Amino acid sequence: MQLKLITPDRVVVDESNVVSVSALAVDGSVGIMANHAPFVTPLDIGIVTYKHENGQKTALAVMAGMLQTDGKTVTIISTAAEKSTEVDALRAEEAKKRAELLMEQSDDAKKQLEAEMALKRSLTRLKVSSR
Repeated sequence: MQLKLITPDRVVVDESNVVSVSALAVDGSVGIMANHAPFVTPLDIGIVTYKHENGQKTALAVMAGMLQTDGKTVTIISTAAEKSTEVDALRAEEAKKRAELLMEQSDDAKKQLEAEMALKRSLTRLKVSSR
């Protein structure tokens, strides 16, 4: 099976020989293997993992998007995504602290929601960086 992960800036992943892909959809986790039925789903901010034929697993931080498969190829389109080796853990930790502080200090519902999303993105990046 082939996996493609594309952002507006670059192609993050374009690999063949992928055995399985796991992702966080907005309504729960999804797992895809070769010959999966055609499927499209929106993705939440979360970790996408995929397993190579040799058993190696790779984790990616994906900042929402869409996942589509035809059973032979899984295509993910996202606004932003990072491989575990690309995540700057120090920067992600600083973003986490800023988001937590904003959540504590703000009474505005819109700013609260923005802070929650920023916190979710930073926590996802931190989890991926530790893999």
